[in-house]
Amino acid sequence: MKRILFPTDFSKTAENAFLYALTLASKTGAEVDLIHVYELPSFGRALKSTTQQVHELIEMEELEDFKKSVDALRAIAEEHGMGHVDFTHEMIKGEAVLMITEKAVEMGVDYVVMGTKGATGLKEVFLGSVTSGVMEHTRVPVLSIPDEVTYKHEIENVTYLTNYRQEETIGFEQALDFANIFGAKLICLHLDVNEEIESHERMEKWRSTLNKGNVQFKVEKGDNIEQSLSGFIALNEIDVVAVQPRKKGLFTRLFSTSVSKKIAHHVQVPLLTFPVE
Repeated sequence: MKRILFPTDFSKTAENAFLYALTLASKTGAEVDLIHVYELPSFGRALKSTTQQVHELIEMEELEDFKKSVDALRAIAEEHGMGHVDFTHEMIKGEAVLMITEKAVEMGVDYVVMGTKGATGLKEVFLGSVTSGVMEHTRVPVLSIPDEVTYKHEIENVTYLTNYRQEETIGFEQALDFANIFGAKLICLHLDVNEEIESHERMEKWRSTLNKGNVQFKVEKGDNIEQSLSGFIALNEIDVVAVQPRKKGLFTRLFSTSVSKKIAHHVQVPLLTFPVE
């Protein structure tokens, strides 16, 4: 049985992401493992007795909030016709990124689905957050849901951002697997600032060797990467953007701090990221 890890912080953002976790689970017959990670403050040895009292109060409040949150999520699942999806729930004390990544390994999950706060998922993911830490250290795909995204039960169009390099075919296969879960179209996209002939040649090579079913291959010219991406998403009604982050190449430029801030104000779709190789 497939498993989906869903970290929650009890927020509305997390509730919205929960709907995506439920939908993915419903489509794949997976179980959702819901976890809430919390940290306790440290006041030093001098305030040991005070620290213990504060910790006890915090843990009591966390437990109460957790119980209420689980009940609320069960109600949300029923309300959206997905009460049949099984999910477990657990509270964990510790550092969020470490605990989430360890649980992903321990449970052998297939996906991590989590909400991101801020303008969009791209802003949170690439400008530093718990989500970015999970993406960097987790060896499974992470689907991050921006808080301003409106939940869609059906995913029809997925875009995979690529340089059409051989090493990115792993991400292509994972993006295709995800698209096939929903019967969605997969559009491979390279954003070409300089309109290089090599980009089209690499694309045609992919087209000849990786053309599997409902897949399209495109190279889009644009002087402004973030505007080109935003326009493409709007024009093609893209529901999920998939990327395989790398240390070099297009993604370094695309998700540099200055560019990411601009993209964050335009792109408001869920982001599916694959493990960094």
